[in-house]
Amino acid sequence: MMKKGIFTILVCGLFLCLSAGCGNGTLTDEMVKGGQAFGIQNEENDIQAGSSYVESEIGVRKNRTFPTLSELKENVKEELGNNYWPEISISQKELEEMTGITEDMYVEFLAEEQIVDANIDLLIIIRAKEDHVGAIEDALESYRNRVIEENQKYPQNLGKAKASRMETIENYVCFVQLGADTTIIADKGEKEIIAYCQEENERAIDVLEKSILQSL
Repeated sequence: MMKKGIFTILVCGLFLCLSAGCGNGTLTDEMVKGGQAFGIQNEENDIQAGSSYVESEIGVRKNRTFPTLSELKENVKEELGNNYWPEISISQKELEEMTGITEDMYVEFLAEEQIVDANIDLLIIIRAKEDHVGAIEDALESYRNRVIEENQKYPQNLGKAKASRMETIENYVCFVQLGADTTIIADKGEKEIIAYCQEENERAIDVLEKSILQSL
């Protein structure tokens, strides 16, 4: 009886050891699988702080590099060549006095005008804060209307003012009032001056669009 009892205890003890071993193996497998899944998730969400990411057409993220305002201006200058007349920078204070656009409305801006007061060639590029895009557009439109009114007695400048163009590309609000020397068509009347200046402004806007959107 004693031998039978000992045998029974040994069998029970062996069964318990085997059961405990199998249980630990199962937990280990689950922990490994869970750790692998967690590692993949972390890798997928590992985005560098401070970077701006966009989705491409195939759903792959890529970092977006914003063009500098100086680069944008240089691209316009290269396109227009001698027909780009703005040459002196407009300060933050001057921009506000001209347009009412304050520094809290944008991230950065670049503005240039011609040194000769009698001419009105102008380039303004503003990288607006997202919630101020509309306000900047309204301010530039009001400025444009005022320039048109102020130049009613100056046909060549009036044509430039009426041909001026504003375009918002992403958060960049661009205002172009270009055309350079309009004396070559002055005798053809205001409509021809406007058409000529519109063509120059469209060239500038086209360059700005390509330069900004290629960073997407």
